Amino acid sequence: MGNFHLGELKLKTIAIRVRDRDGMIHFYRDIIGLHLLREENELAILGYKDPASELLWLEESPRADEHRGEIKKMQRVSLVVPNIEELANVYYRAEKEDYPVKSALQADEEKGLLFEDPEGNEIEIFYAPSKERSLAEPIKLDFTELLKKSTKREKIHEAYFDKIHLNVSNVKKQKAFLSDVLGLTVYDESEEELGLNRGEFNVGLTTATGGTIDLPTDKVLGLDFLQFKVSKEKLLELRDLLTKEKLDCFCDKKNSLITLYDAAGIEWWFVLK
Repeated sequence: MGNFHLGELKLKTIAIRVRDRDGMIHFYRDIIGLHLLREENELAILGYKDPASELLWLEESPRADEHRGEIKKMQRVSLVVPNIEELANVYYRAEKEDYPVKSALQADEEKGLLFEDPEGNEIEIFYAPSKERSLAEPIKLDFTELLKKSTKREKIHEAYFDKIHLNVSNVKKQKAFLSDVLGLTVYDESEEELGLNRGEFNVGLTTATGGTIDLPTDKVLGLDFLQFKVSKEKLLELRDLLTKEKLDCFCDKKNSLITLYDAAGIEWWFVLK
């Protein structure tokens, strides 16, 4: 399996099970700045209108367990904005709504705001002018100077997810799934965290126990699935690999969608670009 590689992944959608859909819509629409594209029964879909893209699905699941304050499978997700004005606009909206910033750091020209949504999921809004990350020691971000750069626009533009941090009980098994099955490149970030597929999208793995770590995603609130765009060629290669290795998965008849669960019980969707 070591020869297979999915190539450069692009995270299309993150799906989160929620208790209070309206409260979560308010946060992601009115503070983070996503468009509410549509609502379908228990599902709210947020993203961009032009070009049309679905970044976030909020699935109302009143019968799922909340596990408020406990460790979740998703530790944090990072949303990259294209310029400092977009970052400043997120802060402007948060201040206007009196919504707390959990932390705010800067290292040279890199700046980040960390929020906890109403149901305890962390999202980092990050700006970096260069792909070469700063080696400077992070310091507290100057809110006054940041606010001066705000254009007060109501919606975020051209942002994308570039990293998700996952809490897993068995890093070795999760690492094997992501590298051996999905063909992602693995590298060490620290003693306790691993990053995968350095480039457009990264996954951080941290060893953790308790909370919702080993519970099925359909039984608890929080991260439900991740959806990625891949080429037709890679989708067919993945289908053939999974069939050869006799791994459980779903592939539609049109060969346009493959879904499977990783070692941590998180569902991964792969769809055509």
